[in-house]
Amino acid sequence: MKRNALLGVMLVVVTSCTQTSKQNAQGDGQYETENNKNLLIGSWVEPNPINKNEVQGVTISNDGTAKSINMATLVYKKWWKEDGKLILVAESIGNGSSSLDTTKYEIIKLTDKELELKDRALTISYKKQ
Repeated sequence: MKRNALLGVMLVVVTSCTQTSKQNAQGDGQYETENNKNLLIGSWVEPNPINKNEVQGVTISNDGTAKSINMATLVYKKWWKEDGKLILVAESIGNGSSSLDTTKYEIIKLTDKELELKDRALTISYKKQ
C-alpha cells in the first residue's frame, strides 16, 4: 500500500516537472518569435538594379505599415509576419492602372544587419540602413 502511494506521488512530481519544461520551451519560442519580429523593424535596402549608385527597398514600421524606398511603381502599404514568412502588401502602379498585391516571402536570414527573403525563384538580400 505504501509502495503504491509512493509511486503515485513520484508520478505526480514527474508529470508536473514535464509540464513546466514544456511551458518554458513554449515561452522561449514566443520570445524568439517576438524578438525576430522586432528585428524586422527598420529600413531595408538593396542596390537598385537599374542604377548601382542608388538603393531601393522597404521601411517596416512597428505599427504594421510599410513604405517603399525609391520605388515609385511599387508602393508598400502594410506588413505582418506569419509562420516564418514576411507578408508584404504593395500597390503596383502601371500605365494608368494599379493593383494591390500580397506577397509571402520566406525569411531565409534575419539579423540586426541583414535580411534575406525568398519568393519562389527570387531571392532578395537587404542590408539595414
